[in-house]
Amino acid sequence: MLRCLSLVIILFLGYAQVWGTSPIINIVYPKSGDTLAAVDSCFILGSVTPGARLTINGQPIEVHAAGGFLGFLPTKQGAYTFKLKAIAGNDTTTLDWPVQVGPIQSGETYDSLFIINGYPEGDSVYISSGERLRISFRGTPGCRAWCRIPGQIDSIPMIEANRESNVGSTGSAFGQVSSINTKQGLYEGFYDLPCAMFSDSLYLTYFLKAPEVGFVLEYLINKKSQLIDYNYIKLLQLDGRVITANSPYRVYLNSPEFPRLVEFADSVQTLRVAPQKGYLAIFQPKGIKALAVGREGDWLKLQLSPYQFGWVNKNSVRFLAPGTPPPISYLKAIRTFSFADKLEVNISLASRHAYRFEEEDDRTLCLYLYGVISDTDWIRYAFDDPDLDYITWSQPEPELYCLRMTFQSPIWGYEFDYDGNILKGTFFRAPEEIKKLKGKKIVIDPGHSPDAGAIGPTGLTEAEANLAIALNLAEKLRGKGAEVVVTRSDASPLPLYNRPQIARAARADLFVSIHNNALPEGINPFVNNGVSVYYYHLHSKKLAEAIQRELIRETGLPDFGLYHGNLAVNRPTQYPAVLVECAFMIIPEQEALLKTEAFRNKLAVAITRGIAEFFGKYDRNK
Repeated sequence: MLRCLSLVIILFLGYAQVWGTSPIINIVYPKSGDTLAAVDSCFILGSVTPGARLTINGQPIEVHAAGGFLGFLPTKQGAYTFKLKAIAGNDTTTLDWPVQVGPIQSGETYDSLFIINGYPEGDSVYISSGERLRISFRGTPGCRAWCRIPGQIDSIPMIEANRESNVGSTGSAFGQVSSINTKQGLYEGFYDLPCAMFSDSLYLTYFLKAPEVGFVLEYLINKKSQLIDYNYIKLLQLDGRVITANSPYRVYLNSPEFPRLVEFADSVQTLRVAPQKGYLAIFQPKGIKALAVGREGDWLKLQLSPYQFGWVNKNSVRFLAPGTPPPISYLKAIRTFSFADKLEVNISLASRHAYRFEEEDDRTLCLYLYGVISDTDWIRYAFDDPDLDYITWSQPEPELYCLRMTFQSPIWGYEFDYDGNILKGTFFRAPEEIKKLKGKKIVIDPGHSPDAGAIGPTGLTEAEANLAIALNLAEKLRGKGAEVVVTRSDASPLPLYNRPQIARAARADLFVSIHNNALPEGINPFVNNGVSVYYYHLHSKKLAEAIQRELIRETGLPDFGLYHGNLAVNRPTQYPAVLVECAFMIIPEQEALLKTEAFRNKLAVAITRGIAEFFGKYDRNK
């Protein structure tokens, strides 16, 4: 009787919570007033009182038993408001949630002429005659634009990017994105500077001309888009008016400041293929010298060899005395040294040169040396080395030397660094008794902290979920006899770049970083979710594949893909390294699973099996 009475009381209290008080609405993302990406749909997540019904902008939104919800709704560019209504019995709570969709561009309207934001950012461009100068600026959409270099050329034509389109669908690594066009009013052009051009300093003058009445009328007849028609009608009042503006930067042509030798001042530097763009070469040590031949804003253009260029931030190098010649090394001999746990390849040079390494397959690594010329007569082998098969060299371009190292066993890990002017390549051997987990040094990294990472609809942070999974995984691996290092065992802050340092100090056999996922704006989370694993170097790919396979099998979640991902914890080369995205924090059902010990145990079991499979399938022989 008492048990029945208790049950009635519990049910009554739960009923009263839902039906006797106004439901609570809590928004986790986006924050009120946030500026969102310029996309035609975005997600909103949070929680309501469990049992309540929810609509957003009149659309019913499914609410999880725990109260979490996730909506993916159409939006419009500019100031936008989500209107939420939660209903529990006879009680209703409403909430207006304002955001900005797409960046606010001051003054960007169709009823006035304006020119802003010339390319590039910064105060100057240093360039040589014979090179291509890129030009762009933002201005009133729907006009005609051109550019003049006084004293050189009167009219460089420019076009408006994507003028005919307002919304475009683009692919990303994570799904399809429908983007609102933010390039309207972006005018672009180029000019190939003549080889005989020797002016010291140039500036550009931009011209923007509003359409004439006849053009607008013809356009209105031929086009049906009401949005474009309305905008062009607003331009009628300008009727062919022209405005001009000078570029906010100067172009320095054949400046005496360049070419100039620079030396890398940071302990580890990255070379990029263009300013702020993709990586050309990673882990460039302090003391490397290269020839700077130009600059765009804060980025220096380096001539690494006659036909190879890279970019580096100007704050990461120091300029050497004018007239200091770029280094040239004639590579005469290469020698290898064999040790119990590693192989060393010594490359004697006259200076510290930039280099790039590339894994061609799981047994072949190519090392490219910039500013190096072959005079290679000798390659001395450590005769009894069990892993190295052979080394060959080639000179694919002037001052670009290629050293190809082929191994009898799959590459486990390696690093390159200078000892004086000797570039040393160290290749680490696979652990002993490779088929067993026992005795392996495995570093487990719970991602995030001090930052929370992604946040689930009911407030579970990714940092919390990652730690719980990592501690469970560490326990499983130790149960198999592995030596496990966890980069953090509580919520203490741990900077991102300290995590690989912990792994290197521990002499890790492999590294696994634990995370849980979210999505960029504009990608539908209901069709793009599941488990995924990320690697950077080829020698980590099989570990990523094994873990991904086991996670899909064990959890039943969708396959969100195997990725090459440029991530800080994956870039170190000394050991196989992967980052695991176990589930999606922003999906209510998956957030609820992450709160349970049973699901975290499944994840730990799957990752343990994947690691064991990777060790078990490693083949030391050809």
